[in-house]
Amino acid sequence: MNKYIVLFICFFLPGAVMAATQDSVKSFTLPDSVKAEGFISNIQVSSLNGSKQFSAGIRNSDVSLFLDARKKRQSIVFITPKESRVIASGPDVKQDKSGRMEWAYPWTSGEDYKLYIASAADSADNFVLYSGYIFLAKENKWKLIGTCKIPGKWGTMTALQTFSSSGKAVVNSHISDTWVQRNNGRWFNLGLESSVTPAVIPLPSIDSIRQIAIDQQIISEAITNGKMKAPLAREGIYYEVLKEGSGRMISVNDTITVFYKGNLFIDGSVFNQTDNKPSTFPLNRLIKGWQVGLAGTKVGGKIKLLIPSVYAYGIRTRAAKIPPNSILVFEIETVDAKEPVNNF
Repeated sequence: MNKYIVLFICFFLPGAVMAATQDSVKSFTLPDSVKAEGFISNIQVSSLNGSKQFSAGIRNSDVSLFLDARKKRQSIVFITPKESRVIASGPDVKQDKSGRMEWAYPWTSGEDYKLYIASAADSADNFVLYSGYIFLAKENKWKLIGTCKIPGKWGTMTALQTFSSSGKAVVNSHISDTWVQRNNGRWFNLGLESSVTPAVIPLPSIDSIRQIAIDQQIISEAITNGKMKAPLAREGIYYEVLKEGSGRMISVNDTITVFYKGNLFIDGSVFNQTDNKPSTFPLNRLIKGWQVGLAGTKVGGKIKLLIPSVYAYGIRTRAAKIPPNSILVFEIETVDAKEPVNNF
């Protein structure tokens, strides 16, 4: 009878402490109305007790992300399918041909670590991206472990699980605050416990300064190799004026109406563009690269912006065609700009 009580606690109480000599797994069945594009959970290991091998984390039908301990080495591991291709990774993350990405990090007992799997699918080109992240509470920042592209499939996440594995040793771990992010951006709580809705955007990165240097090196090499002109630069944003405007000066608080085309610097692939009609946006709600690049230009002008990733979408899995750490190129023609209405 006691055996069944223990099993009930491990599998049906999301905040339960799991101490076992075998794998402990909790599976989640989502309502049909919940289409998950993100999966997040809090992991805390209270003690390792000299275990030579231990892991605890989250996974779905395609990928898994977990804290890992092997002998005296701690790390964060992101496992992707063999048929996938790694298209982004954080600095110091090592990868092998089997689809394993690993970041050596001395995580400690008693600390909380949030693990987050994000996805973005493209039904037209039939592929899905998965990214694995960890939130480091002491630094109050996220770390991108890596992003993979899986061809031949698309859709939202299935077969969601939290898990803990300690081999023959007894290890105490606590998995709680488990949520999924719907495809409309809203969060759905998978646990019975009351917890605060996750706040993951804009994913401030522990590697942002290093990524700026990496992006600058990529851009400098392209200029040196003659693959692009040497552009002007302002506040970290590179630009080339294609046509001078003759209208009013644009302010960052304006609502702008523009024609634009956006492509990835790495391969020139177009990820978004206007067609026959321009689009209208409040400039101060767009990425920093647009704010810096367009403020001070004139209506009627056309500009080409080269935006390092940290001034674009950073480590976010923004869309299937915009992987994390992507340097972006935009050609933007401003046809109108309006000042904000002051009702006072």
